[in-house]
Amino acid sequence: MNLQFNNIANDDRYSFLPKDLRKIFRNAVENAGRRNIVFVEGYDDEVIYTILYEDNLKELCFIDIGFTDVQEDTGTGNCEKVKKYLKDFVQHLPKEKRFSGVIDRDLKTDQEVEDEKNKPCYDGRLFIFFERYTLENYFVEPDILYEFLRGQSINKKKLIPILKQDKEHFETEVIKPILTCLTDIAAANLTIRHFDSSEKFLEDSIYCEYVENRLVHKLNKNPEKEKILSKFSEFKKELINEPLKFASAKGYFATQFNRELKKQTKVNIQLNNHKSELARILKERGIPKDFRDLLSLILTD
Repeated sequence: MNLQFNNIANDDRYSFLPKDLRKIFRNAVENAGRRNIVFVEGYDDEVIYTILYEDNLKELCFIDIGFTDVQEDTGTGNCEKVKKYLKDFVQHLPKEKRFSGVIDRDLKTDQEVEDEKNKPCYDGRLFIFFERYTLENYFVEPDILYEFLRGQSINKKKLIPILKQDKEHFETEVIKPILTCLTDIAAANLTIRHFDSSEKFLEDSIYCEYVENRLVHKLNKNPEKEKILSKFSEFKKELINEPLKFASAKGYFATQFNRELKKQTKVNIQLNNHKSELARILKERGIPKDFRDLLSLILTD
């Protein structure tokens, strides 16, 4: 074990950490030993990464930054916590190259992703997913979801009729309609951000046919309806081939998928309760480029 981390709670080098967190960080860092440490946004993320990078765990340790339960203002959400602590470690321990962080892209534009991760304060050690909105969005592939339902069908026999059809039918009848809906949701959220960045995005449970009306209602204090719908239509055209880049599988897709299954099979499946299983299926099929890029970054000295 690297002895320089043994007394992190009393080590002046770690005085930049909130006093009540030093012991927590000490335990997390000591448990990591000499491995590269990656700050992640939540417990689910830590579990997923541990599964996907199972073959590299002798070199990597993922730490859920949500454990900090910080009282001072670090911004909204664990994404900001990851950035804050990575920035602190880079600033105060510039020679320690084994700390990095990974966050979802959320609704950032491609340019915003590049600008954020290239800020000098992160020393090139912040990774932001580029191809998908959230980590969970990488589960949204017909092959992965079809295999997931095959496993579920052992206990939920009502799923069997939908699985008697081939995967192409499953993709056409179940997945594609949801992706069409997500295109509308993504376009609506981009429109909201365009006109009023302080306004909340659409709720996860929204029905697709209500997206346009809900969008106009949310922005009723802003430009006239025609301008709103024009920008909405513009975004829809831009996103037609990449809805998963700007709409959340953790929220929107999970809700719509469950709704579609209930409609066709009367089965209720909360997708967010099965992330470990989905991660294992994803790993078996080969991790996407973003995950290979992440591995390359965090293993680089």
